[in-house]
Amino acid sequence: MTAAQRATSDPGAACDNKAVGAEKPDAPVTIKTIARVAGVHPSTVSRALSPHRKARIRDDTVRRIKELADSLGYEPNPWARSLRTRRSLTIGLVLPRLTDFLAQMFEGAEDRAREYGYQPVAASTRDDQAEERRVITAMLERRVDGLIIATSSATSPFLDELAGRNVPFQLLNRTSGNHPAVSVDDELGGYWATKHLLGRGHRRVGLVGGPRRFSSAAMRLRGFERAHAEAGLAVDPALIMESGFDSVSGASAASVLLALPDPPTAVFAVNDSVAIGVVAAARDLGLRIPDSLAVIGFNDNEISQMLAVPLSSVAIPLAKMGSLAVDLLVEQIQGQPGRSAVLLPKLVARASSARTVEAVPARS
Repeated sequence: MTAAQRATSDPGAACDNKAVGAEKPDAPVTIKTIARVAGVHPSTVSRALSPHRKARIRDDTVRRIKELADSLGYEPNPWARSLRTRRSLTIGLVLPRLTDFLAQMFEGAEDRAREYGYQPVAASTRDDQAEERRVITAMLERRVDGLIIATSSATSPFLDELAGRNVPFQLLNRTSGNHPAVSVDDELGGYWATKHLLGRGHRRVGLVGGPRRFSSAAMRLRGFERAHAEAGLAVDPALIMESGFDSVSGASAASVLLALPDPPTAVFAVNDSVAIGVVAAARDLGLRIPDSLAVIGFNDNEISQMLAVPLSSVAIPLAKMGSLAVDLLVEQIQGQPGRSAVLLPKLVARASSARTVEAVPARS
């Protein structure tokens, strides 16, 4: 097929390879400039370069137009696009805190948002509901196009308000009601972690479980209970401690657990930060990991792998969750209904849970 024939069947296909090597003009390069050099209509160029491309343009046409745009030094004007679409081209990222694992989620969301042409704006709430409302309200006043919210409690009237106002938002790492969320199968992760410890012969497994008003903590507790039921074991309520999501509260809760008359020989912590607190409390009591106490966390952050005794953990695809949340949020911004996605966790066994209970020396 000749170039003329390609132009007849697909206007965008007339962009020829000679133009790709063209020198950059002195005047600012616009979509009209690219269209004139390519011999196509400006709308074809606009659709080919759009990060939200839906139009049916052949892949080879899109590729040639992008190559031409690069060779000419084309730089899109986000402010002009913002005025045209009446969007701010910003996405609000609402996080409980900037810990290591949340930073990985944030980076995944940030990178994907920029691929779509959006600028992410982040704020933390310290898991305070009043602060969450204040932060989100401030972001909406600044006209963000949508929100990624990683702070939601299992039941949140404020999210119902946002949905009633048709505000595009996507929950991340936590679920709440029927609102669209990207999460991991927390119950399955809690089940695998507990089953791993029970499989090592432990019969007194403690849980430092995080605030139960959040779905992640509540579902990991459910997995803990399911693993015990499957093994035919009753759960001792004294071995379940509620904590925060940080290492300090993890250490405090673990100190209570380990001081019991009949303490646990293993502990499942709601996340790796809490698990590090458990390890610190054990150290202060003269207990060795894993000889005297087996420990497993959740999230599998990078620090956990670098501890003196590498931490067993339930790994979740942190960066993928962040980027997927942006994908689904952009769908909402474009007028599509909200969707949820549940990703699978993976058990990563390391030295902190390596010993069986038979190898654990008797406590003095």
